[in-house]
Amino acid sequence: MKQGISKGRSRRLAVVFGAAAMVAGSFTVGAISTVGVATAGAATSFKACVVTDTGGINDKSFNASAWQGLKDAKKADKNISISYLSSTSSSDYIPNISKFIKEDCGIIVTVGFLMDSATATLSNNHLKQKFAIVDDVPTTKSKNVLALTYDTNQGAFLSGYLAAAETKTGTVATFGGANIPPVTIYMDGFVAGVRYFNKQNGKSVKVLGWTPTPGRAAGSFAGTGDFVGNFTDQTAGQTLTAGDFAAGADIVFPVAGSVGLGAVAAAKAAGTGHKIIWVDTDGCINDAPDCSWFLSSATKGVEPSVDAAVLAAAKGTFKGGTYVGTLKNNGTGTTVDSPSVSASLKAELKTLTAGIEKGTISVDPTTYPAS
Repeated sequence: MKQGISKGRSRRLAVVFGAAAMVAGSFTVGAISTVGVATAGAATSFKACVVTDTGGINDKSFNASAWQGLKDAKKADKNISISYLSSTSSSDYIPNISKFIKEDCGIIVTVGFLMDSATATLSNNHLKQKFAIVDDVPTTKSKNVLALTYDTNQGAFLSGYLAAAETKTGTVATFGGANIPPVTIYMDGFVAGVRYFNKQNGKSVKVLGWTPTPGRAAGSFAGTGDFVGNFTDQTAGQTLTAGDFAAGADIVFPVAGSVGLGAVAAAKAAGTGHKIIWVDTDGCINDAPDCSWFLSSATKGVEPSVDAAVLAAAKGTFKGGTYVGTLKNNGTGTTVDSPSVSASLKAELKTLTAGIEKGTISVDPTTYPAS
């Protein structure tokens, strides 16, 4: 069994809740800006390719995780060569994917909800081409598209509860890169964790930046909140986070890919007592120099799920459909990054994890009173 993002690669003692192992067989289911050179030698026989969203290959978040998944697959199977193309705007999606189709990539991984239309269009036009797409379920007539989705509200719930327990000001905050479901599901879970903490402990910790819509349909992540509008503007992320700090928050959860690096800069400027919760990956691994500024990381199992999809395609066992990552199957989780978090609070998180997995604890914030 392959080790996951947090457990297998951690370089420090950390407590991890979820985001562990996945097995390939477990699936039920403009201009080109940057080219990644294949890393295998001439003997390779299967090519795996990834097209990133606009955050780029080094966003320290979901794009970087997808690329790491390809690298993990290549490490496991030396007959796999890997390559990537980075998108600088949505106009790059179709040209990038089309280039890889012409290069006979055995599987093309597209990264992000915003790549839905391009992936659907090209999979409909190339029914034999294998695709995996992160954070989306495109409508397509192809049977060779694997949708990789994640119930990240479960992992974010744990980080929200932790933030509520650790705040010294009684106020925490979150914001998103764009108002899309893969972003708001995180924000939703974060708010749910704070509200559950308040309910269980008789507290009234406030959350800035996201208000879930009362009475919304089941399965909806509708609400109103703060969004940068992209996944690249670190200056905007710093400004928004500084505003949250000025409004009384001492812990901020940016769900915005590399924009979150701007949030880290704001925490540094604000000084001791201000913390960031990282998203998608373990911040203390992917942004090790800033580890001291992370309270926790709400993780998404992009790396292991992409790894498994590529290996399945290379072995001829790939099947299209939908994979859903949860706490129970280790497709999401929370890593405690701060050494100051007590053993008793870590134990509480373990208990919460078990409750969420059993379905006895809801991750829907509208089921709890708003503070």
